[in-house]
Amino acid sequence: MKIKTASLSAEPLRVQALLQPAILGLDEPAARGKDPISIDLSLFLIDDLVLGRGRVETTVELQCGRCCRWMPWPIRLPDFQVRLRPPLPLWIDLTPFVREDILLALPMVAVCDERAAGGCSPEGIRTLNETEVQQSIHGTDIWGILERFQRNR
Repeated sequence: MKIKTASLSAEPLRVQALLQPAILGLDEPAARGKDPISIDLSLFLIDDLVLGRGRVETTVELQCGRCCRWMPWPIRLPDFQVRLRPPLPLWIDLTPFVREDILLALPMVAVCDERAAGGCSPEGIRTLNETEVQQSIHGTDIWGILERFQRNR
């Protein structure tokens, strides 16, 4: 996504575009691009500084870290921003900035929502039964130990 620097001014230049998911370079075993990347930006040129604000949205497919099923993972960046300082090139390529912010929004390990239909299977997931009471790892008398201390006077 390239913008000619000479077309920028103090008046906002609205840029709406769809980029192919291939720009993300998600050739990972547990992640792949799915939907086109929707971009809606306003670009300004203020005192030789290029400012861009807007939103970026897409959906990628990630593999669940527990059940290994593929699931859609929406990425929404409503406050996407870019700043470029001089020297400015003749053409500004915003693709690397969009790619970087999307990749930074991805989780390290994606996990299904356990409560959603089609989510992770219950095997291996420990749930708290209604009859089961969760105990402190310190035992039941932890507050009694603290009450033995007296305040310094």
